[in-house]
Amino acid sequence: MKRLLFPNAFYMGKGILREIADIAKPYGTKFVFIGSKSALKAVKEAASESMEKAGFSYSFIESKKLCCDSEKNRLMNMDEVRNADGIFAVGGGGCMDLVRYVAFNLNKNLLMMPTSASSDAPCTQISLTYSEDGSSIISEFFHYRCPDAVIVDSEVIADAPERLLASGMGDAMATWYEGITCYRNEKAGAGITETAIILSEGATNIVKKYGIKAYEDVKKGEVTKELEAVIEANCFLSSMGGVNTGCAAAHGFGDWLVTVHKGHDFMHGERVFVGIVLQMILEGYPEQEIKDMISFGKTVNLPVCAADVTDEDINELAKRASKELQNDHFMINLNCDYSEPVLEKAILRACELAK
Repeated sequence: MKRLLFPNAFYMGKGILREIADIAKPYGTKFVFIGSKSALKAVKEAASESMEKAGFSYSFIESKKLCCDSEKNRLMNMDEVRNADGIFAVGGGGCMDLVRYVAFNLNKNLLMMPTSASSDAPCTQISLTYSEDGSSIISEFFHYRCPDAVIVDSEVIADAPERLLASGMGDAMATWYEGITCYRNEKAGAGITETAIILSEGATNIVKKYGIKAYEDVKKGEVTKELEAVIEANCFLSSMGGVNTGCAAAHGFGDWLVTVHKGHDFMHGERVFVGIVLQMILEGYPEQEIKDMISFGKTVNLPVCAADVTDEDINELAKRASKELQNDHFMINLNCDYSEPVLEKAILRACELAK
Protein backbone atom coordinates (compact mmCIF):
# COMPACT_ATOMS: atom_id res chain seq x y z
CA MET A 1 0.00 0.00 0.00
CA LYS A 2 1.31 3.43 -0.97
CA ARG A 3 0.58 6.44 1.24
CA LEU A 4 1.30 10.16 1.62
CA LEU A 5 1.22 12.11 4.89
CA PHE A 6 1.10 15.91 5.17
CA PRO A 7 0.28 18.61 7.74
CA ASN A 8 -3.05 20.32 7.10
CA ALA A 9 -1.41 23.66 6.31
CA PHE A 10 2.02 25.27 5.97
CA TYR A 11 2.46 29.04 6.32
CA MET A 12 5.66 31.03 5.87
CA GLY A 13 6.47 34.71 5.64
CA LYS A 14 8.25 37.70 7.09
CA GLY A 15 6.39 38.98 10.17
CA ILE A 16 3.75 36.25 9.97
CA LEU A 17 3.58 36.10 13.77
CA ARG A 18 1.55 39.29 13.68
CA GLU A 19 -1.15 37.29 11.85
CA ILE A 20 -1.03 34.27 14.15
CA ALA A 21 -4.58 34.64 15.48
CA ASP A 22 -6.03 34.66 11.95
CA ILE A 23 -4.16 31.45 11.19
CA ALA A 24 -5.18 29.86 14.50
CA LYS A 25 -8.86 30.86 14.25
CA PRO A 26 -10.08 27.54 12.72
CA TYR A 27 -8.60 25.67 15.68
CA GLY A 28 -10.36 27.43 18.56
CA THR A 29 -10.12 30.44 20.85
CA LYS A 30 -8.06 29.09 23.78
CA PHE A 31 -4.37 28.40 23.18
CA VAL A 32 -1.15 27.62 25.02
CA PHE A 33 2.34 28.25 23.67
CA ILE A 34 4.94 25.74 24.91
CA GLY A 35 8.66 26.19 24.38
CA SER A 36 12.00 27.00 25.94
CA LYS A 37 12.54 30.35 27.61
CA SER A 38 14.53 31.71 24.66
CA ALA A 39 12.07 30.40 22.06
CA LEU A 40 9.07 31.93 23.82
CA LYS A 41 10.91 35.22 24.12
CA ALA A 42 11.39 35.29 20.33
CA VAL A 43 7.63 35.11 19.62
CA LYS A 44 5.90 36.40 22.76
CA GLU A 45 5.42 40.06 21.90
CA ALA A 46 4.05 39.59 18.37
CA ALA A 47 1.96 36.53 19.26
CA SER A 48 0.44 38.24 22.31
CA GLU A 49 -0.52 41.32 20.31
CA SER A 50 -2.26 39.20 17.68
CA MET A 51 -4.07 37.02 20.22
CA GLU A 52 -5.29 39.98 22.26
CA LYS A 53 -6.56 41.77 19.16
CA ALA A 54 -8.63 38.68 18.29
CA GLY A 55 -9.96 38.34 21.84
CA PHE A 56 -8.48 34.85 22.29
CA SER A 57 -7.31 33.50 25.64
CA TYR A 58 -3.71 32.34 25.69
CA SER A 59 -0.77 31.55 27.96
CA PHE A 60 2.92 30.73 27.66
CA ILE A 61 4.39 27.66 29.36
CA GLU A 62 8.14 27.10 29.57
CA SER A 63 9.26 23.56 28.78
CA LYS A 64 11.87 22.28 31.22
CA LYS A 65 13.27 19.28 29.37
CA LEU A 66 13.29 17.44 26.07
CA CYS A 67 10.54 14.91 25.40
CA CYS A 68 10.96 12.58 28.38
CA ASP A 69 8.33 10.81 30.48
CA SER A 70 8.42 13.24 33.39
CA GLU A 71 8.03 16.32 31.18
CA LYS A 72 5.23 14.75 29.13
CA ASN A 73 3.34 13.93 32.32
CA ARG A 74 3.94 17.38 33.85
CA LEU A 75 2.49 19.17 30.84
CA MET A 76 -0.42 16.80 30.29
CA ASN A 77 -1.56 17.32 33.90
CA MET A 78 -1.59 21.13 33.69
CA ASP A 79 -5.09 22.67 33.58
CA GLU A 80 -3.99 25.29 31.03
CA VAL A 81 -2.95 22.53 28.65
CA ARG A 82 -5.94 20.26 29.27
CA ASN A 83 -8.42 23.10 28.74
CA ALA A 84 -6.82 24.53 25.60
CA ASP A 85 -8.38 24.17 22.14
CA GLY A 86 -4.98 24.23 20.50
CA ILE A 87 -1.35 23.92 21.53
CA PHE A 88 1.55 25.73 19.88
CA ALA A 89 5.00 24.11 19.89
CA VAL A 90 7.54 26.93 19.86
CA GLY A 91 11.21 26.18 19.24
CA GLY A 92 13.23 23.33 17.75
CA GLY A 93 12.98 19.58 17.25
CA GLY A 94 13.08 18.62 20.93
CA CYS A 95 10.15 20.89 21.70
CA MET A 96 8.28 19.62 18.64
CA ASP A 97 8.62 16.02 19.85
CA LEU A 98 7.35 16.94 23.30
CA VAL A 99 4.36 19.05 22.29
CA ARG A 100 3.38 16.66 19.50
CA TYR A 101 3.11 13.87 22.05
CA VAL A 102 1.18 16.01 24.55
CA ALA A 103 -1.26 17.46 22.00
CA PHE A 104 -2.10 14.21 20.26
CA ASN A 105 -2.49 12.26 23.50
CA LEU A 106 -4.92 14.93 24.78
CA ASN A 107 -6.65 15.08 21.37
CA LYS A 108 -5.83 18.76 20.90
CA ASN A 109 -5.20 20.76 17.75
CA LEU A 110 -1.45 21.05 17.16
CA LEU A 111 0.25 24.11 15.66
CA MET A 112 4.01 24.12 15.09
CA MET A 113 5.97 27.36 15.32
CA PRO A 114 9.68 26.67 14.69
CA THR A 115 12.09 29.42 15.77
CA SER A 116 14.87 27.99 13.64
CA ALA A 117 15.05 25.96 10.43
CA SER A 118 17.35 23.45 12.09
CA SER A 119 15.46 20.24 11.24
CA ASP A 120 12.46 18.78 9.45
CA ALA A 121 10.65 18.11 12.74
CA PRO A 122 7.79 20.66 12.36
CA CYS A 123 5.79 18.72 9.76
CA THR A 124 6.31 15.12 10.85
CA GLN A 125 4.12 12.74 12.85
CA ILE A 126 7.02 11.28 14.87
CA SER A 127 7.89 11.94 18.52
CA LEU A 128 11.26 10.86 19.87
CA THR A 129 11.35 10.18 23.61
CA TYR A 130 14.64 10.82 25.41
CA SER A 131 16.12 9.63 28.67
CA GLU A 132 15.52 11.94 31.64
CA ASP A 133 18.93 13.57 31.25
CA GLY A 134 18.43 14.01 27.49
CA SER A 135 21.55 12.06 26.62
CA SER A 136 19.94 9.27 24.61
CA ILE A 137 16.86 8.41 22.55
CA ILE A 138 14.90 5.58 24.14
CA SER A 139 11.95 5.28 21.76
CA GLU A 140 10.18 6.77 18.76
CA PHE A 141 6.41 6.98 18.40
CA PHE A 142 4.52 7.38 15.13
CA HIS A 143 1.35 9.36 15.73
CA TYR A 144 -1.75 8.89 13.64
CA ARG A 145 -1.38 12.21 11.80
CA CYS A 146 0.85 15.19 11.11
CA PRO A 147 0.31 18.60 12.77
CA ASP A 148 -2.71 20.75 11.93
CA ALA A 149 -0.64 23.78 10.96
CA VAL A 150 3.00 24.77 10.64
CA ILE A 151 3.76 28.49 10.89
CA VAL A 152 7.25 29.78 10.09
CA ASP A 153 8.15 33.45 10.50
CA SER A 154 11.18 33.95 8.25
CA GLU A 155 12.15 37.03 10.27
CA VAL A 156 12.55 34.84 13.36
CA ILE A 157 14.61 32.32 11.37
CA ALA A 158 16.90 35.08 10.09
CA ASP A 159 17.55 36.19 13.68
CA ALA A 160 18.60 32.69 14.80
CA PRO A 161 22.25 31.55 14.74
CA GLU A 162 23.45 30.39 11.32
CA ARG A 163 24.53 27.06 12.81
CA LEU A 164 20.87 26.13 13.19
CA LEU A 165 20.11 26.78 9.52
CA ALA A 166 23.18 24.79 8.50
CA SER A 167 22.04 21.84 10.61
CA GLY A 168 18.66 21.89 8.88
CA MET A 169 20.40 21.94 5.52
CA GLY A 170 22.45 18.92 6.55
CA ASP A 171 19.24 17.03 7.24
CA ALA A 172 17.56 18.28 4.06
CA MET A 173 20.55 17.51 1.87
CA ALA A 174 20.21 13.82 2.76
CA THR A 175 16.52 13.62 1.83
CA TRP A 176 16.80 12.62 -1.82
CA TYR A 177 19.84 10.37 -1.38
CA GLU A 178 18.08 8.38 1.31
CA GLY A 179 14.69 8.57 -0.39
CA ILE A 180 15.88 7.17 -3.71
CA THR A 181 17.76 4.42 -1.87
CA CYS A 182 14.57 3.39 -0.06
CA TYR A 183 12.59 3.64 -3.31
CA ARG A 184 14.97 1.17 -4.96
CA ASN A 185 14.84 -1.20 -1.99
CA GLU A 186 12.57 -4.16 -2.68
CA LYS A 187 10.94 -4.03 0.74
CA ALA A 188 11.01 -0.33 1.66
CA GLY A 189 10.12 0.89 -1.82
CA ALA A 190 6.74 -0.82 -2.00
CA GLY A 191 4.93 2.02 -0.21
CA ILE A 192 6.76 5.00 -1.73
CA THR A 193 4.96 7.20 -4.25
CA GLU A 194 6.43 9.13 -7.16
CA THR A 195 5.25 12.31 -5.45
CA ALA A 196 7.39 11.53 -2.41
CA ILE A 197 10.48 11.13 -4.59
CA ILE A 198 9.80 14.49 -6.26
CA LEU A 199 9.47 16.15 -2.85
CA SER A 200 12.72 14.55 -1.70
CA GLU A 201 14.59 15.71 -4.77
CA GLY A 202 13.22 19.22 -4.33
CA ALA A 203 14.55 19.44 -0.78
CA THR A 204 18.05 18.41 -1.78
CA ASN A 205 18.18 20.51 -4.94
CA ILE A 206 17.00 23.70 -3.23
CA VAL A 207 19.68 23.39 -0.57
CA LYS A 208 22.36 22.74 -3.19
CA LYS A 209 21.22 25.79 -5.18
CA TYR A 210 20.52 28.34 -2.45
CA GLY A 211 22.07 26.96 0.74
CA ILE A 212 25.33 28.89 0.83
CA LYS A 213 23.63 32.20 -0.01
CA ALA A 214 20.95 31.57 2.64
CA TYR A 215 23.64 30.78 5.20
CA GLU A 216 25.32 34.12 4.50
CA ASP A 217 21.95 35.89 4.68
CA VAL A 218 21.28 34.52 8.17
CA LYS A 219 24.72 35.64 9.29
CA LYS A 220 23.59 39.15 8.35
CA GLY A 221 20.07 38.69 9.75
CA GLU A 222 18.46 39.30 6.36
CA VAL A 223 15.29 37.74 4.95
CA THR A 224 15.78 36.97 1.25
CA LYS A 225 14.11 34.76 -1.34
CA GLU A 226 17.05 32.36 -1.05
CA LEU A 227 16.58 32.07 2.70
CA GLU A 228 12.85 31.47 2.36
CA ALA A 229 13.52 28.81 -0.28
CA VAL A 230 15.85 27.03 2.14
CA ILE A 231 13.36 27.38 5.00
CA GLU A 232 10.81 25.66 2.78
CA ALA A 233 13.33 22.92 1.96
CA ASN A 234 14.43 22.41 5.58
CA CYS A 235 11.06 22.61 7.30
CA PHE A 236 8.62 21.26 4.71
CA LEU A 237 10.14 19.42 1.75
CA SER A 238 12.76 17.60 3.81
CA SER A 239 10.08 16.56 6.27
CA MET A 240 7.53 15.43 3.71
CA GLY A 241 10.16 13.77 1.56
CA GLY A 242 11.60 11.89 4.51
CA VAL A 243 8.29 10.95 6.13
CA ASN A 244 6.96 9.58 2.85
CA THR A 245 10.12 7.75 1.73
CA GLY A 246 12.50 6.68 4.49
CA CYS A 247 16.03 6.81 5.84
CA ALA A 248 19.22 4.89 5.15
CA ALA A 249 22.89 5.29 6.10
CA ALA A 250 22.78 9.07 6.54
CA HIS A 251 20.45 8.73 9.51
CA GLY A 252 21.78 5.31 10.51
CA PHE A 253 25.35 6.49 10.95
CA GLY A 254 24.29 9.99 12.00
CA ASP A 255 22.18 8.66 14.87
CA TRP A 256 24.94 6.23 15.85
CA LEU A 257 27.37 9.14 16.25
CA VAL A 258 25.46 10.18 19.39
CA THR A 259 27.25 7.28 21.10
CA VAL A 260 30.79 8.56 20.52
CA HIS A 261 32.68 10.95 22.76
CA LYS A 262 31.43 14.51 22.14
CA GLY A 263 28.92 13.18 19.60
CA HIS A 264 25.97 14.46 21.60
CA ASP A 265 27.37 17.99 21.31
CA PHE A 266 26.40 18.00 17.63
CA MET A 267 22.94 18.66 16.28
CA HIS A 268 20.87 16.04 14.47
CA GLY A 269 21.35 17.56 11.01
CA GLU A 270 25.09 17.96 11.56
CA ARG A 271 25.45 14.27 12.30
CA VAL A 272 23.18 13.34 9.39
CA PHE A 273 25.44 15.29 7.05
CA VAL A 274 28.38 13.15 8.16
CA GLY A 275 26.17 10.17 7.41
CA ILE A 276 25.26 11.27 3.89
CA VAL A 277 28.92 11.59 2.91
CA LEU A 278 29.41 8.05 4.17
CA GLN A 279 26.34 6.79 2.30
CA MET A 280 27.53 8.31 -0.97
CA ILE A 281 30.85 6.48 -0.58
CA LEU A 282 29.10 3.18 0.18
CA GLU A 283 26.77 3.55 -2.81
CA GLY A 284 29.57 4.41 -5.21
CA TYR A 285 28.63 7.95 -6.20
CA PRO A 286 31.21 9.70 -8.42
CA GLU A 287 34.12 11.00 -6.36
CA GLN A 288 33.63 14.54 -7.63
CA GLU A 289 30.03 14.53 -6.42
CA ILE A 290 31.20 13.37 -3.01
CA LYS A 291 33.87 16.06 -2.94
CA ASP A 292 31.26 18.67 -3.89
CA MET A 293 29.12 17.54 -0.97
CA ILE A 294 32.11 17.79 1.38
CA SER A 295 32.95 21.23 0.01
CA PHE A 296 29.38 22.40 0.63
CA GLY A 297 29.55 21.14 4.19
CA LYS A 298 32.83 22.86 4.92
CA THR A 299 31.53 26.14 3.48
CA VAL A 300 28.61 26.22 5.94
CA ASN A 301 30.66 24.79 8.84
CA LEU A 302 29.04 21.36 8.92
CA PRO A 303 31.07 18.35 10.08
CA VAL A 304 31.78 16.11 7.09
CA CYS A 305 33.35 12.99 8.60
CA ALA A 306 33.57 11.15 11.91
CA ALA A 307 36.86 12.85 12.77
CA ASP A 308 35.03 16.19 12.82
CA VAL A 309 32.63 14.94 15.49
CA THR A 310 34.88 13.23 18.02
CA ASP A 311 38.42 13.00 19.33
CA GLU A 312 38.20 9.21 19.55
CA ASP A 313 40.67 7.12 17.59
CA ILE A 314 39.08 6.92 14.14
CA ASN A 315 40.38 3.45 13.35
CA GLU A 316 38.83 2.06 16.51
CA LEU A 317 35.63 4.01 15.91
CA ALA A 318 35.34 2.61 12.37
CA LYS A 319 35.76 -0.95 13.67
CA ARG A 320 33.10 -0.47 16.35
CA ALA A 321 30.63 1.26 14.05
CA SER A 322 30.99 -1.37 11.35
CA LYS A 323 29.97 -4.07 13.85
CA GLU A 324 27.19 -2.20 15.64
CA LEU A 325 25.47 -0.90 12.49
CA GLN A 326 25.01 -4.21 10.69
CA ASN A 327 21.40 -4.62 11.83
CA ASP A 328 20.52 -0.94 12.17
CA HIS A 329 16.88 -0.26 11.18
CA PHE A 330 17.95 2.44 8.69
CA MET A 331 21.08 0.77 7.30
CA ILE A 332 19.03 -2.23 6.15
CA ASN A 333 17.43 -0.03 3.48
CA LEU A 334 20.73 0.19 1.61
CA ASN A 335 20.98 -1.75 -1.65
CA CYS A 336 24.77 -2.01 -1.53
CA ASP A 337 27.35 -3.95 0.44
CA TYR A 338 27.81 -2.51 3.93
CA SER A 339 29.46 -5.54 5.53
CA GLU A 340 31.93 -4.86 8.33
CA PRO A 341 35.08 -4.50 6.22
CA VAL A 342 33.29 -2.38 3.60
CA LEU A 343 31.68 -0.05 6.14
CA GLU A 344 34.90 0.32 8.11
CA LYS A 345 36.80 1.24 4.95
CA ALA A 346 34.10 3.76 3.92
CA ILE A 347 34.24 5.56 7.29
CA LEU A 348 38.00 5.92 6.95
CA ARG A 349 37.69 6.97 3.29
CA ALA A 350 35.38 9.83 4.28
CA CYS A 351 38.06 11.09 6.65
CA GLU A 352 40.66 10.91 3.90
CA LEU A 353 38.48 12.85 1.43
CA ALA A 354 37.70 15.46 4.09
CA LYS A 355 41.38 16.37 4.25
